[in-house]
Amino acid sequence: MHGSSDRVRLWIRVFAAPVLLAAATIIGLLAALLWGGVGQYVAWVTVGAPLLVVIWTFLRRRLNRVSFPKSGPHGRARVD
Repeated sequence: MHGSSDRVRLWIRVFAAPVLLAAATIIGLLAALLWGGVGQYVAWVTVGAPLLVVIWTFLRRRLNRVSFPKSGPHGRARVD
């Protein structure tokens, strides 16, 4: 039964971030409804967090695709 602990770790690794983002969003929405002025700022941060994560992920994947020209020892482009 050593496979069950591996499954739990895999589950946590896959679903931890989405569950935390969902919980933060729900807390933000409740804060906006219940806390008045202060809750409004909490809501902006927590409801905006998923959008920031999407933008960050998009930019990170986009920058990984960019290939820079390989340069030689003196900074000039190599001709192969």
